[in-house]
Formats: sequence, structure tokens, C-alpha cells
Amino acid sequence: MPPRAYNSETRKQQQAGLRARIAAAAAQLHAEKGVLGTTYSDIALRAGVSLPTVYNHFPTRDHLIPACTAHVASRAPALPVELILSAGNLDSSAAAMVDAVERLHAYAEPWASWGESRLVPALKEVMDARRKRLADVVGQLLELHLGPGDHRDTIAIWESLLSFDMWHRLARDHKMPRATVRRALHQLLLAGAGSWPAASPSRPAPRKSKCSPSPPRST
Repeated sequence: MPPRAYNSETRKQQQAGLRARIAAAAAQLHAEKGVLGTTYSDIALRAGVSLPTVYNHFPTRDHLIPACTAHVASRAPALPVELILSAGNLDSSAAAMVDAVERLHAYAEPWASWGESRLVPALKEVMDARRKRLADVVGQLLELHLGPGDHRDTIAIWESLLSFDMWHRLARDHKMPRATVRRALHQLLLAGAGSWPAASPSRPAPRKSKCSPSPPRST
């Protein structure tokens, strides 16, 4: 009986499934322990595979991080670029941007709150690429509503205001209600674009004289 032909396509699918399983296990652990707190032994145990299998698919952390972030990103709420750009005016577009980015931050919080991008170069590369994509959308939005021009400073302001660090500090560190955070960021974006002051100074009330007027003298 001739030997059965080896189905290379089935083998590829099995390997892709195993790779995805390892990446998913690593992503879960990164949310629980952070990237730096997760070992390959942890990943092998969570994925139910041998340690050499993990190394075969991801020889280094630089190979593992993109697969993990891709796994997380595939389940994240999408940034509704068309909705944001078609909102009608700068005010509405800014509000739509804040709402969409806040949903992304809330989803990414278990991973992003570890703040490891400065310590893990592969993670920093992924985060930098995401920031650039956001900045590109902001640039389109500003050019659409403010017209062509040099919007680099405003883009930098918006990208900073829409960052995870800003949202997390207000919503978690300062325990501000999320609706309050959205309102504040919305106003700050408009202020950064020179469209709406972040806070309108209230006009001081006229000061009353400490001395009450004397009644008219009778003649």
C-alpha cells in the first residue's frame, strides 16, 4: 500500500491554530500579570502545551508581542473613522472621537494599565503605530473642519488628550465619573483647536458698598 500523502494544508492549519492558542494564553496572562511578569513557562501551562512548543512558535518576546497585541486588537471595538469624519462639524466630530476612544481605553485597560511600553521595545513599537494611526485620523478631522494648513501642534494636543494615560488618570486615579471625563476631554479638544474655551471666565458681580446710603435729610 503506497504511503498516504501528507496533507501540508492541514498541517499549516494545525500550526496556525496552535500559534493562536499560545498567543491568546499569553494575552490573558499579560492582562493579569503584565508582560514583564509573565514567563514562557506560565504561557505553556496556560496554553496546555510544552515549553519547547512555545519557543518554537515564538523564540523571543519580540516575536510574541505582535501576536498577542494582534489577538487583543482583533476583539477590540473598532474606531469608527467614517462616523467621526462625517459628524458634520468640529464639535460633533470631537464628541464622536472621545466616545470611540474611551471605549477603546476601557477595553484595553487590563493591558495598558501596566504601563510597560517604555520598558518593552516591541510593545512600544506597537503602541507608537497605534498612536500614529490615531494622529492620522485627527489630522483628517482637523483638515476637514478647519481647512488645509499646518495642524501639527493641534494634532499633538489632541493625541495627548486622547491618550490612555490621560483617560486612566482622570477616570481611575481621580475617580471621576466617565461622563464627566468625556465632557472634560471634549471641551479640551475644542479648546486645543481654538474653537471653544475650556472654561469661560464668569464676569464678577459688581461689588456692593459696605456703607448703606444715608436716607435723605428732611428740610
